[in-house]
Amino acid sequence: MTMTRRNFVKDGTGAFVLSQMRPTRSAAFSAAGNGRIAATRKLQAFDFAGVRLTGGMLETQLKRTRDFYLAIPNDDILKGFRKRAGMPAPGQDMGGWCEHDTAVAFGQWLSGMARLWRASGDTQLKEKATALMLAWGESFAKDSKPYYSESYVASHYPFDKTVCGLVDMDHYVCAPEARPLLERLVDWGTTNLGRGRHPATAVEPSGPTPEGIEWYTLSENLYRAYEYTGDSRYREFGDVWRYPQNWEKFTGTGMIDIHGLHAYSHVNTLSSAAMSYAVTGAAEYLDAIIGAYDYFQRTQVYATGGYGPGEQLVADDGTLGRSLEVEDNTFETPCGSWAVFKLGRYLMEFTGEARYGDWIEKMVYNGIGAALPMADRGNTFFNDIWSKHGWNGGIQVAERGKTFYYADYRLGGSRKDYYYAAWPCCSGTYIQDVAEYHNLIYFKDNESLCVNLFVPSDVTWEMGGSRIRVSQQTLYPESERVMLVIDPERKTTFTLKLRVPGWSEGASIKVNGETVQTPLRHGTWAVVRREWAPGDRVEYIIPMRLRTMPIDHQHPNRVAVMYGPVVLVQEQTPTPGRLDPETDIKAAGEPLSFVVSGVRTPTMLPFYRIGFGTPYSMYFDLV
Repeated sequence: MTMTRRNFVKDGTGAFVLSQMRPTRSAAFSAAGNGRIAATRKLQAFDFAGVRLTGGMLETQLKRTRDFYLAIPNDDILKGFRKRAGMPAPGQDMGGWCEHDTAVAFGQWLSGMARLWRASGDTQLKEKATALMLAWGESFAKDSKPYYSESYVASHYPFDKTVCGLVDMDHYVCAPEARPLLERLVDWGTTNLGRGRHPATAVEPSGPTPEGIEWYTLSENLYRAYEYTGDSRYREFGDVWRYPQNWEKFTGTGMIDIHGLHAYSHVNTLSSAAMSYAVTGAAEYLDAIIGAYDYFQRTQVYATGGYGPGEQLVADDGTLGRSLEVEDNTFETPCGSWAVFKLGRYLMEFTGEARYGDWIEKMVYNGIGAALPMADRGNTFFNDIWSKHGWNGGIQVAERGKTFYYADYRLGGSRKDYYYAAWPCCSGTYIQDVAEYHNLIYFKDNESLCVNLFVPSDVTWEMGGSRIRVSQQTLYPESERVMLVIDPERKTTFTLKLRVPGWSEGASIKVNGETVQTPLRHGTWAVVRREWAPGDRVEYIIPMRLRTMPIDHQHPNRVAVMYGPVVLVQEQTPTPGRLDPETDIKAAGEPLSFVVSGVRTPTMLPFYRIGFGTPYSMYFDLV
């Protein structure tokens, strides 16, 4: 949601800038396709079916997240909706942003639980999400209002999130009540949502405005509803919210000026451009998201994959490097990861190219995978921390619904901390991020399985009339070795494609102990096609090495230290002077643990291992 130091206030205003946008240059950006889905997907994600995490840090995060959201009392979540509708409203006030309106995250919670149900078959998630949806629908029917806020300033934002939740409840849970509620909500939006066209940046309006915020993200989920149902009302309303004034900037050869725009939402809107391509087939939309991806890699992205210091996109003039001197709100972690996950997935599906998995991988290990867990007063994880450090005031920090919002990459050191208000926007995207892991590990086409992420997991699907199971066994990124066990029902010929990370050199593949001669160029797929028998084993080695990565080309000596896809940080005091990873940093024995010679606090370790309150430094100035 578009805010700087985001918080909801009583009048419903949030921090964003209103500025007029110029007309579109290209008529192709409004081209219409003939069929429901006009664009070809070269690869398909598994859409949460048949993929299971089987260990490692991501499964641990998944289980903790699942337990947290299941434990939120339904009556607490529904209290505001019921109270507005004049219905009995038991439960406790949620507080934080939800004091203003639970709708800020309600749809995302439905979405996350629906997707996790599809992946896991966990009936508790299905039952909870269904109960919440039905009770919300009852309050909506009683007074024809989908939120309990009276202000329209944020109405586009929760409308989009609630549409997403209902689409997912229909598509993944197959709840029969979801589609009528979706129809009713979109009818409400067609009548009530203002049609202003203002991009969000960093200045607060003086009061409520009918233009709303983040209107330019609405097309994606409306087009998803059209894709799944074929109902033209969703296509037509999705057409209203296209954002060619921004998207077309990435299709030309001229200078791109996006500085000052709200960072997360202006990456998130690229998913609306992607779904515009899906429903129209107009190549300009695909060109836009490819161009945007490449521009972001050149000018906006930290070593972690994060972006948006102070929640703003920056000019390509060294602002990114200078931001490390002042901005502690360096990156909106759960929300920003969500936008990258979707954009990367769409690009991989539409182009079939492996290179788009690199940004996804960075976000997995340095973004949401490095986030602190959702906080709860009764969480023993936090109680253990308070006891260990002897803190008396810790319970305030661990208030229910506190979220790891901003990652801080500042020079001179920082600490991981929670956002000051409970239930911010990142409490909505947190569960969606963790659910999305299942949708990013594997892709497929009619004759191939593509392995994008190297994660302990299983995938099961059918190909050529044979049911095939592939199991990944790995400690990656703490090990260079990935083992895949192929287990078809009977001998089956198909192509196995393994992503060769953009940072890698010297990767190798063995099948049943014999080296496979196949090109392994970074940023592409390594291809192995053969007849596979039950029990065949593929050993994939991806050598990792220490390296430094400059923040931008204006600051070549302002660097982060990386090992494979992982950003390393130094505990306590940063290392002064020139840092040569070849001579100054040595392995410490434990996986992904290093020591720096000649300093008082020498340990370097992955950013994802840093816990609450631990001092660390990520970027260093070399002199």
